[in-house]
Amino acid sequence: MSVEKDIVKRFETTYVLDDGRMVVFRPLKPEEDVEMLYQFYSSLSKEKNYFRFLSYRKVTRWIVEEWANINYYKSMALVALVKNGESIKIVADSRYFLDRETGAAEIAIVVHNDWQHKGIGTNLLLHTIKVAKEMGVKKIFAYVSPENRKIIRIGKRLGFTTKWYPEMGEYGGELILSE
Repeated sequence: MSVEKDIVKRFETTYVLDDGRMVVFRPLKPEEDVEMLYQFYSSLSKEKNYFRFLSYRKVTRWIVEEWANINYYKSMALVALVKNGESIKIVADSRYFLDRETGAAEIAIVVHNDWQHKGIGTNLLLHTIKVAKEMGVKKIFAYVSPENRKIIRIGKRLGFTTKWYPEMGEYGGELILSE
């Protein structure tokens, strides 16, 4: 079995929504998921795009191909997938980028507007933290817009320490995974 298939299988899990629908959380498959990832990011509202990137970023296929170019060790992306009739679509994306020297990884997450308030973001974030820990990440951190109060509250509830960085105009959050 290839390393990619092994990692995808190892970290795939299912989350059941309150209405009974199933959401699959799994690592992104770089060769297979580019089109779904493009559809996901190109259909985000401007606000969600801003919250994800801390500035509005126009989504192009070339950029999405770069985002899909992960290696599972230095960069990891996990997606939330739902079945829509016969098709499958991405409804959330969580990823981290590891600095191998320090063991610290910057994390980011975004849930599509149509799938907010269903527990997907919190549970995908918890799953991403579990994956990061199992992959040897020592600390995860994120920078968040002060307007994104919901993720700040979720981060605090999950144990992130938060700090305001006035020079950046952003909050920073940090979670120690191992010493």
